[in-house]
Amino acid sequence: MIHSMRDLGKADRITARKWRSLDWRDPRTDLVNLGRRAAEFERRGISVTHDDLRQRELKPHLERKQAALFAYFVSHAILKLPMAYAMIEDEDYDCVLWWKEGGKKVGKSHYGRVQLKEIVPPHINPNATIESELAKLGKYPTSNQTLVAVHVNQEGPLVWSAIARPATSVAEIWLYAALAPDQSRWFLYGDLLDRPQGFEVPWPTTYSS
Repeated sequence: MIHSMRDLGKADRITARKWRSLDWRDPRTDLVNLGRRAAEFERRGISVTHDDLRQRELKPHLERKQAALFAYFVSHAILKLPMAYAMIEDEDYDCVLWWKEGGKKVGKSHYGRVQLKEIVPPHINPNATIESELAKLGKYPTSNQTLVAVHVNQEGPLVWSAIARPATSVAEIWLYAALAPDQSRWFLYGDLLDRPQGFEVPWPTTYSS
């Protein structure tokens, strides 16, 4: 379950020092700004889709969007605590989550290493499926401290409970997908490796206080 995240992310001094110097961002603020920009483009008659971010020069923005979504889902629906995220390419993870329990000043810091995955739409890869993507997790060595967050970017009904647990060494597997075409509502499902549950989460429309 996601509560095991509390025991992940322990780092030696060098790693902890490197993480502290990262560009830590508030996922809610980033998503609010992203939603407002998308609405402004729409008012101007400009269509900007998720697939537009696949262009080579824009790919970092796609990964940041996915990282912000997962960080916000975990913060809002699971831990009920403020959370920050930072992008980093290191070993087998793409970003790091950071949160504190017990208050900002005296709370203990916790970290979570996250590897980002995506099940792309059929027009990108007609053979892409959840099963085929999850099967890859068992083919390559992955740290048992790494969480995997999978963006299911495909339309159509999905029986979440029918998704089989893959053979893998990763710590946790979480899947998420938009429930509405305008991405105003999302669904988070996991941990796939331990009594998974589903959570519906709205796209944030206001800044955190």
